[in-house]
Amino acid sequence: MDFFKTNIEKIKRKNAGLYNLLISNENLNLEFNLAVIKTKKEGFNSLKINNITVHSVYDPFAEAKKWTEVNLGNAGHKSKRIIVFGLGAGYHIKELILELSERAGRNGEVPVVDVIEPDIRTLLFILKNFDISDILDYINIIVYGKDTKENDFFESLNLSEYNLLLFSLPSYQRIFADIYPPLFKIYTIRQLFNNSKFKVSVVQPIYGGSSTIGNYIRKAFLNEGYNADIIDFSPFYQAYKSFENYTADSVNLEALRQNFFNVLGEALLAKVGENPPDLLFFMAQAPVNQVVLSKIRDMGIKTAYWFVEDFRLMTYWDKIAPFVDYFFTIQRDEFFERLKGLGLNNYYYMELACLPDFHRKFKEDEINIKDMEFYGSDVSFAGAGYYNRRNVFLKLVDLKNFKIWGRDWDLNTPLGLFIKNNNQGFTEEEAVKIYNCTKININLHSSSYHWDINPEGDFLNPRFYEILACGGFQLVDYRKYMEPEFEPGKDFVVFNDVMDLKKKIEYYLGNEEERLEIANHGYEKVRGRHTYERRVRDIMDIVLINSFDSFKTKFIYKKVGIDKLLDEVKENDELYNIILSMINKGLIKDGNISVDELAEYVKSGSGRLSKTEALILLLQQIRQKITAF
Repeated sequence: MDFFKTNIEKIKRKNAGLYNLLISNENLNLEFNLAVIKTKKEGFNSLKINNITVHSVYDPFAEAKKWTEVNLGNAGHKSKRIIVFGLGAGYHIKELILELSERAGRNGEVPVVDVIEPDIRTLLFILKNFDISDILDYINIIVYGKDTKENDFFESLNLSEYNLLLFSLPSYQRIFADIYPPLFKIYTIRQLFNNSKFKVSVVQPIYGGSSTIGNYIRKAFLNEGYNADIIDFSPFYQAYKSFENYTADSVNLEALRQNFFNVLGEALLAKVGENPPDLLFFMAQAPVNQVVLSKIRDMGIKTAYWFVEDFRLMTYWDKIAPFVDYFFTIQRDEFFERLKGLGLNNYYYMELACLPDFHRKFKEDEINIKDMEFYGSDVSFAGAGYYNRRNVFLKLVDLKNFKIWGRDWDLNTPLGLFIKNNNQGFTEEEAVKIYNCTKININLHSSSYHWDINPEGDFLNPRFYEILACGGFQLVDYRKYMEPEFEPGKDFVVFNDVMDLKKKIEYYLGNEEERLEIANHGYEKVRGRHTYERRVRDIMDIVLINSFDSFKTKFIYKKVGIDKLLDEVKENDELYNIILSMINKGLIKDGNISVDELAEYVKSGSGRLSKTEALILLLQQIRQKITAF
């Protein structure tokens, strides 16, 4: 019998988006080995996916009841929301809803139940072969599609929500063994991981643009609650430069600098040896080599490296990537093929971003007349004088109000009239003022060998995100990685060549309303999805998922000293009193306490569970799942 019409009508009333997705994929090639199988219960069937039976073929109802009791726990833990991994034929969902309703009573609030079905093809099969219409009013079905980005999916689930429960069908864990483990780990991380107990040291280069990004990412780590510091090698830059005064021979100079880098690497080892971080996060061109990285690995410290450079120009990456645990890049495609060719699988795409509490749109009363006169213009560019930029901007000298900020420009050319700060560059704080005070910000990605625009350009430079975050309107050369994250024409405007750039400058100077609308759209987009805080969350998801066993003690395993714990929870009267009661009853003998001990004490009591007691039982429940995982 085809139950699809009955089921889909219920879904249509509750979730139009899911309904449209299902209808548009109704005839999708299943690919899965799917089958309906009979059970000993007359008239009730089970489901088989890829030769694994989802429910008991003897008594799916008894199995569902037992599953519900085990997951909810005898203590009757209450939660506002429950996520279930696996819809199956719905027996366990029906029993769960009945039990939740019974426990809530007449006036109680039944938790929201979100059910994850890992593939739209299995969901379609279920809807066509099982009548689950009686539970569809009580659940939200979430589909993990083939094209779903893992990080976006986890973000959409809001796994950080307080007092959230995650249940799963054991059969689905086996069937979808590539999806459930990261889901469970991220859930555990979001619920139990203590950011403040995790130390990250950001290792900076002695010079270069990646040091600025390093400062931003360290600030983002702090904003996310991590214990983060900087290992800064910039004080050694003058020493590095001074070797030029001792030899004019390029080979000798390179040898001196390499030996100097080796010394800095030894200094790094000494520093981290005295106070080891949990994660060393290297920025591009940090003074480190395979010898130092191997020693750090032997120390048991996890390492990550963010290669925020063009792999075609900076080719030292093959000396670094094999010796770090996590290698993050701003390019993929060909670069990933090259990394894969080295036999690696530790590489991850991680684009740049903005720091929203720094790269921000000024309020009207924050822009004074003096700053507007100095930093403001109709058109501006902020960046170094690369070959292609000099060529392009020489064609813009007829602009009346054009300013160029940065270093390495030739003051003796016609462009010299437009160079600000006497070719001495600008600070990051000044960049924010420039982006805020300029009507049209040009962003031409650098090239040392293309006349104007690099036709193979892929990654987006830091300026791209920073201009948008400051509410600036941006004219930018096309880059492969703009889409689908951003929408040219809605978030910014692309120019194709010099003539196109000139035409669009003229057009958008004369159409302020359209210009501001585009700038605002880009502003909302970048601050919503492309911040360094978001990058930190994505980076740490990767690190913690893939090093889950190494960092388990950062969750709930360690016992905590009573004196320290009492001091930390003194503002929570309820928890404070629970611990004092245990002390007074002689239940804490060695001066330390664990989650299990707290939970067993709570279970020994009677009456309705308080919010704090319920949370303690939740922690124990997750700890037990981690142990078995």
